[in-house]
Amino acid sequence: MASSNKSAKIIKIRAISAIWIIPIVTAVVGLWIIYAHFADRGTPFTLLAKDASGIVAGKTVIKNRSVDVGIVDEVTLSDDYKQVVIKGRIYNDMNPLLKNDSIFWVVKPEIGRDGVTGLGTILSGVYIELVSGNDTHSFKNNPFILSDAPPLSDPSIKGIRLNLDSDQSGVVPRGAKVMFRGYHVGNVETSQFDVEARKMKYQIFITTPYDALVTENVRFWKEGGINLTLSSRGASLDVPSLDVLMSGGISFDLPDGAKLGQPAKQHDVYKLYEDRKSIQDSQYTEYKEFLLMITDSISGLTEGAPVEYHGIRLGTVSKVPFYTTEMLQERSILNQRVPILIKIEPDRLAELVEDKIDIGNLIINEQKNGLRASLKTSNMFTGALYIDLDFYPELKDKYDSKLAKQYGYDTIETTSTGFAQIQAKILQLLDNFNSLPVNNTMEQFNKSLESSQRLMNTINQIMASKEMQNMPKDLQRAMRSLNEAMKGIQPGSQLNTQMNESLQKIQQMMDELTPLLHTLNNKSNALIFSSPNKKDEEPKARGNK
Repeated sequence: MASSNKSAKIIKIRAISAIWIIPIVTAVVGLWIIYAHFADRGTPFTLLAKDASGIVAGKTVIKNRSVDVGIVDEVTLSDDYKQVVIKGRIYNDMNPLLKNDSIFWVVKPEIGRDGVTGLGTILSGVYIELVSGNDTHSFKNNPFILSDAPPLSDPSIKGIRLNLDSDQSGVVPRGAKVMFRGYHVGNVETSQFDVEARKMKYQIFITTPYDALVTENVRFWKEGGINLTLSSRGASLDVPSLDVLMSGGISFDLPDGAKLGQPAKQHDVYKLYEDRKSIQDSQYTEYKEFLLMITDSISGLTEGAPVEYHGIRLGTVSKVPFYTTEMLQERSILNQRVPILIKIEPDRLAELVEDKIDIGNLIINEQKNGLRASLKTSNMFTGALYIDLDFYPELKDKYDSKLAKQYGYDTIETTSTGFAQIQAKILQLLDNFNSLPVNNTMEQFNKSLESSQRLMNTINQIMASKEMQNMPKDLQRAMRSLNEAMKGIQPGSQLNTQMNESLQKIQQMMDELTPLLHTLNNKSNALIFSSPNKKDEEPKARGNK
């Protein structure tokens, strides 16, 4: 093995100079201070608002349940100058409050439906309230919307949110109550008009456990205001509670006879009806339409009036009056009959019988047996009318099958009843009255009046004569004479005393004659023959008989 004569290269390691220790330590401390400064600032977030009224950078605080949890750092305008951008931060120990679905709103003095709120901000200034959400995902630092009003329901409260659509007039305001049979179970969260759909759209929130009351078959309707209903059944007045009367509300319940159905799901859509009566009619979705040609006056008949058979409701009046283009072209119909469109609803009868009946075809066939439709008055006070179906045996043979279908609709023949018949009888009575010889009767009546007038004139002449005028004076003199004569026989007068003495003497005489009359009654000849002397009775000794 060959040996190498090269020597090893020795390199001297330079030591770090002590002078670098101080700068290094200073840099480390500075970096630590910078890290601690930004770490202590908390988690940043961004708010978007319509305006920044009362919000001041570095002064306006973020609160949760009246505890400071953050502060506003910067208030600027957006790039398009259409909204305000507010940048703030949440303190480190409050970071769990900041979630993707957290809610922010401005607290300031305000007078609302629940009274005066935010009075404490008069001295301290406005602040921003934060309510944490329920989102479990990591915070994405997306901008939040800063609301002007607090949420109506805390995000931490469990419940169900539903959407309601209404094509009726009137608005239920945000914050209005949602009620079930008068019990407060939720609130209206949003209320806005959809221009494209031309409908009012609402979002409501129903809290747990009342969310279990909402099923697929429930119906929602508006509450609020004094509801006066004039129908064929009469007048009804519905007055809600004072708070609902002032601000309105929404109620829900199952229609009568409806089944519960499946539970509702989040954000299910329901129709909002105008009143409770409307929800009852909404469950009858199946119907068969019939055309009625009415010859009587339809004043008092309105859409929604019932169609009944012996008090059992079978359907509803759909259109009053109901004119098609074909009808209007046939001008003669305008002078004769008024078309009415009704709906026969089989489900109404299904509530009374178990077996399903084809009520539409039954009505068509029974017209051969005298079934007719007529107008009847259901309320004398309001004059409301309804359609009555009944059998008229006298019309059984007058059914015209050619009229079974007119203008594309099945037809129910009609007849006049009720007031129409009374009106016809009154007109007939007036016609009979006009046919009477009224002129001759009036002449005789005038002659009788003239005779009566002459008689009255004669009586007046007699009463005005001197003899009749002097008659009261003669009667007065006769009464005075009679009065003077009566004074002569009054008690204490001489004539009265003499009469009393004479009566006493007559009484004494009668007393003396009484024994004589008694004797003559027993023996008529007692005045001629004296009565025999009676023997004196001899005394007898004791013991002798």
